[in-house]
Amino acid sequence: MPAQRRSFTDALDSIIYWETSFVKAYFDAAEPYHDQCVVLAQRLENESVLSVSSDFTHTELSFIVMRDALIDEGRRRGQHWLDVKRANPALLLAMMPTVLARRDELNRLTFQLPIGDAVNPRAYDLMTRYPLFPTDAYHIATALESGVVAIATLDSDFLTVEGIIIFTCLP
Repeated sequence: MPAQRRSFTDALDSIIYWETSFVKAYFDAAEPYHDQCVVLAQRLENESVLSVSSDFTHTELSFIVMRDALIDEGRRRGQHWLDVKRANPALLLAMMPTVLARRDELNRLTFQLPIGDAVNPRAYDLMTRYPLFPTDAYHIATALESGVVAIATLDSDFLTVEGIIIFTCLP
């Protein structure tokens, strides 16, 4: 049986893991479902749900912030984003205020789960049983190893995994 699917308006679990796709949409007003993610985050806070994330969520979000800025700059210059980075490494330093602001806000909104030694083998086990990218498996393994089964995400691949509850606003 696949994951249990819940909408953002359904009854909430007492602890919910914030996966990166949800976090990105929360922070980026240009993202589809941004408004829905903001409303859910406010609801979680208002209803005293423990929102959790991981170092992996933070790292992945930092990469996305930097990559997206480089993609935008690459479009302006007619270059691939990696070529922009190689030619202008100082651009990464210029992005750090945004990266740090996102980190600080995510730290305010969520408790950061530890990533123990059992996460990596569990992620690989998930990848052998379900059609998941390593990043998706790593998020699920991190949550499960801390006893968290409810995950807020905009990634439909999570819906294939048994034993978890997915909060999503995807149609």
